[in-house]
Amino acid sequence: MSLQRFSIVLLLLIVTAFADSACTNKRELGNVLRTGIREKYKTLDPAHASDFYSHILSRRAYEGLVQYHYLKRPYALEPLLAESMPEVSKDGLTYTFRLKKGVYFQDDPAFGQGGKGREVVAEDFIYSFRRLADPRESSDGWWIFDGKIAGLNEWAEQAKRSGRADYGAPITGLVTPEKHTLIIKLTRPNPLILHVLTMPYANVVPHEAVERYGAEFGQHAVGTGPFRLDTLTPNQAIWLRNPSFHGQNYPTEGSPGDKEAGRLADAGKPLPFVDKIIDDIIIEDQPAWLNFMQNNHDYLSKVNKDNAGDIFDLNHKARQTISEQGIEVFTTPGIWFNYVAFNMEDPVVGGEKNKFLRKAMALALDEGPMIEKFYLGLATRAETPIPPGIGGYEPSYRNPSREYNLVQAREILAKAGHANGQGIPELVYDLKSDMTYRQIGEYFQRSMAELGIRVSLNTVSWPELLSRVRRKQAQIWGITWQYDYPDAENGWQLLYSKNESPGSNESNYKNPKFDALYEKIALMRDSPERFALFAKMRDIFAQDVPWIITVNQAETRLTHYWLHNFKIHQFEHNVEKYLRVDVATRAKALR
Repeated sequence: MSLQRFSIVLLLLIVTAFADSACTNKRELGNVLRTGIREKYKTLDPAHASDFYSHILSRRAYEGLVQYHYLKRPYALEPLLAESMPEVSKDGLTYTFRLKKGVYFQDDPAFGQGGKGREVVAEDFIYSFRRLADPRESSDGWWIFDGKIAGLNEWAEQAKRSGRADYGAPITGLVTPEKHTLIIKLTRPNPLILHVLTMPYANVVPHEAVERYGAEFGQHAVGTGPFRLDTLTPNQAIWLRNPSFHGQNYPTEGSPGDKEAGRLADAGKPLPFVDKIIDDIIIEDQPAWLNFMQNNHDYLSKVNKDNAGDIFDLNHKARQTISEQGIEVFTTPGIWFNYVAFNMEDPVVGGEKNKFLRKAMALALDEGPMIEKFYLGLATRAETPIPPGIGGYEPSYRNPSREYNLVQAREILAKAGHANGQGIPELVYDLKSDMTYRQIGEYFQRSMAELGIRVSLNTVSWPELLSRVRRKQAQIWGITWQYDYPDAENGWQLLYSKNESPGSNESNYKNPKFDALYEKIALMRDSPERFALFAKMRDIFAQDVPWIITVNQAETRLTHYWLHNFKIHQFEHNVEKYLRVDVATRAKALR
């Protein structure tokens, strides 16, 4: 048997075995939602849930003060654990939140006395926000509050100096006049603060669970959300309906087209609709595709390039054959971008002295073939960290460092004394262990070889890649940034020096002129004046080349016909609570 044939047979055996073990007696599944999570999660602890997959899983159980409306576009904020949207002082510095009463943390042994969960109070939010600032936690999410809440940085500095964080010490900007009222005082007006509060980092956690589980807290989930963790393994997470959930209702209004699409049929009904969620961790594309097509999963969150031809025709429209199978295809422009990052502290590729090398490498990477080969044709060339759909996006702008020009790239190297890559040591490109990412890495490797630059590929797991980047050990890596909230500041903050690793500025880029512009736009609402500052930041970005920004990718999802209420939500914070499974219809299809 040939190696290729053996590999195919082995893959089918693995998928069949997985399907048999995970989906035994599929006709008797009951009211269960089955998904495939496409990468290993890092943690369930909101303070450390810095990656997309940890975001998704942690939000099964955890909640914050506010959230985005599930159906409305443009995205609209609404209260979650807050009783209503906050009262805001005239000077824009003080936000007063009234918390919902009767919201309880789920039952857990951490609470003692039979493990009955206790009521959530304002002090729990102060505790949770302190954890982000606590230097002992080294939270990936500290950047969302750093310098923004009065007294919080001073508290963090005191904790750093003393080696002890006093959680009882008063903080000027976090006040609770009574147990269901939380007052947040800012250091200066910040029009984005409510968007920041939608992020998983800002979710509330009970101190009892953090203290009980210690370093293992990230493997537990003790929140207020619609689901509670039942089982957690490296390959699967199982969630059950939380019996003490405070309750929410399905939206009664949405955007144009939602009614016609049937997404308002459940208006006003209590959430969640499903009793159980089974999240299978499936990293490779082909097993994920086969599990969906064999009806083992109810929706597919990532379409791989090898199966694109089964879904889309040459015009990138959904094929009739796919709809005849009862599969619905959802596609929308994504508010994210892909890029190749340089560690700006690396002696070979980083710093001002190596700008010539980054510029040459950027000019040698042609994203055109990448769009068709790796992104199903459903992507456009990225020019700046502002994708389509975000205020400040410039459809006519062309980044001069991203124009494919192999001749110019070679001239730059030769002028610097490195003709044909001479004198440049072999570079290391880190990538996560996924077939598509491997192929993208190989394409990058071949593109750099056109300059005589040797690149070796270092394949690691997603958590390991994050760890290497956060410890400033990676030299070059490929990665995706999906916006946390719909404002361009969320893209630009990736380049702000104070957010260097282990913060969100994983490239460790530092430019005082860029920082000064960022600090201005961070306090502004969208306006012609703000967009003019974006243009200056864009030009600095193009000149310094801390990244090779590649594509803005569209979002594509597939669902089976028995799954109702599905709508692509760019900020996937517990959208599963809105989904309804037609159990009888699915059971009939699975026979």
